[in-house]
Amino acid sequence: MSIIALGLLLTSCQETQKIAFVDSEKVYEEYQGKIDIEAGITKKQEDFKKKTDSLGMAYQMEAAPMQAKFGKLSQQEQQSNPEILAFSQKWQMVESQIKAQEQSMQAELEKDLKELDTNIEEFITEHAKKNNYSFVLGKNKSAGLIYGNEASDITETIIKELNDAYSSKDDTASTTEESSTETEK
Repeated sequence: MSIIALGLLLTSCQETQKIAFVDSEKVYEEYQGKIDIEAGITKKQEDFKKKTDSLGMAYQMEAAPMQAKFGKLSQQEQQSNPEILAFSQKWQMVESQIKAQEQSMQAELEKDLKELDTNIEEFITEHAKKNNYSFVLGKNKSAGLIYGNEASDITETIIKELNDAYSSKDDTASTTEESSTETEK
């Protein structure tokens, strides 16, 4: 009799909780916001490449006469020549600016993608709440949970019980050590 009651109880619990899943990768790939971000990134990368290509050509144009003029100097004379030093410093600054711009673009990309992820998760969460879903599971490579009803969250209980078990294990080890120390005396 108790097995039937348990079965009915489990069945009734399952009926009260709506569970859904989302193919996270598909949402991510087909979301227009992501498509627009990618288009913007592509445009920035193309513009950046044009700029760096132009700078590369300018460098070659400026370096060729310097090479012809100072190419016959010894390595030591080249390293101490004020014109060559000024040329090198100028282009080191340009390279530093290019690297700084690359890093800035990378940081902006990471920020945009993180913001995109947050927006998608917030949207799914709001959708789940509005439609009374208890859980929305993510169908993706990591198979993570996107949203869980707070009433069904047992995280704090698990942490407390796990820490209590750890603490009592620690207490048992201490008591055992004390007993063996007293026995030795």
